[in-house]
Amino acid sequence: MSISEHHRSGLRDLLCNETNIPVLLQLARSVTKNVCSIDEPEEALGYLITQVGDTHKLLHKRHITKDLLFRYLNTRLPGTSTDFTKADLVMKIIQYWDKQSNGAVSKAPDSTHADAPSMQIANEQEYPIHLMARKFGEWFFNKYNSDSLILSDLWSDAALEMKVIADDGASDFECCSAEQVLECLVRAKQTFGFYFNPNLSHSGVQGRIDPYGQVIVLCCGTLHSAERSVGVFECAFGLLRDPNEGNNWKPKKFKCLLRSELSPPRLHTLDESKTLQLALTLPTPTDALD
Repeated sequence: MSISEHHRSGLRDLLCNETNIPVLLQLARSVTKNVCSIDEPEEALGYLITQVGDTHKLLHKRHITKDLLFRYLNTRLPGTSTDFTKADLVMKIIQYWDKQSNGAVSKAPDSTHADAPSMQIANEQEYPIHLMARKFGEWFFNKYNSDSLILSDLWSDAALEMKVIADDGASDFECCSAEQVLECLVRAKQTFGFYFNPNLSHSGVQGRIDPYGQVIVLCCGTLHSAERSVGVFECAFGLLRDPNEGNNWKPKKFKCLLRSELSPPRLHTLDESKTLQLALTLPTPTDALD
């Protein structure tokens, strides 16, 4: 899908100014993998439009920060609320450009922009951070259910917060160190006899980035005992690369909720989770992970 002319004009308005030209040049060098020497703003914008080819994807690039988008939108639409995620700001800016294009949003359904929302939804599932999150979720729960998690799978200073809500009350557990985290995870599973069935679709597992650059994997699913669904679980894992283990991603932080239910849903989703809503507002990078 190519970038429309009025989106090109909007991108020029956003990036080709004294404040944001350094971001524009950095972005162009990034998408061309420094193959070309790029020093002129118009040349850089041309490379971006050609190489990325999608307005939503381009605005979600890591170098285009939430702060940059907010400052731009606030200059064009003074009084813009600060209570927006980056994804919200991207959509607001695109809507602003569409309105400025003298009725572009009212074109026939076969216009380029008419397909953008559905294309964005389809493409979002393939963002590198979501692909990695689903791969991690599958790996972790396979090992957890088969009692094959080992200490080297976790960071040595791993930390866990777990809340178990049962019919007879709630219990909270906190611990630090890989040994204690592994022991707590195993004990919880054995005590209640749970089998963890994660929802490995995009509706059940997604990735985010926290303010410290840590990858956050959000995962939910159903709890089973003796082939019967007995509750739901919601987990947030904080992952960091381990240079001593082939630079692989390893969990360092665990935050889990296990909740028994008389009539649990057939499929638990992130939208229905009560503990992960704040984490879902964290940024979702579209680039490959560093």
